[in-house]
Amino acid sequence: MIVGIVGSEAAKFTRLGEQESRRRIRRLLKKEGVTEVVSGACHLGGIDIWAVEEARKLGIEVTEYPPEKHSWEFYRKRNIQIAKRAHKVLCFTVRTLPKNFRRRGWEGFCYHCQTTKHIKSGGCWTTKYARRLGKIGVTLVVDNYKKD
Repeated sequence: MIVGIVGSEAAKFTRLGEQESRRRIRRLLKKEGVTEVVSGACHLGGIDIWAVEEARKLGIEVTEYPPEKHSWEFYRKRNIQIAKRAHKVLCFTVRTLPKNFRRRGWEGFCYHCQTTKHIKSGGCWTTKYARRLGKIGVTLVVDNYKKD
């Protein structure tokens, strides 16, 4: 099975959020019988890069679609490539932003999903597009802070 793994950039994760994301990625890659991981090669790090690193550790083939330029036109093209190649798309995003996150906007709302259950991620757009193609698209929400 070819799985597209997309999601939030590194700055949107705490150390705990990154550890939890990597753990969940490893578990899913082993459980799902994945033969290839497709990623968007985000220049800001995060899920795209962590998924590739974890896949390579497990000896899983990787295909990356970096955008030709850093603008929505090229992100969109890249996201469509991911959705078309993958049988299933998994989007990892966070429930809340780290306290030290600098850029602001859409902190408590994802306009792609019309939800307050997680913050906005371009990966949500890719997941929704995959669903329109009749594929499985799942959004996985990671907590950046331990629950009491």
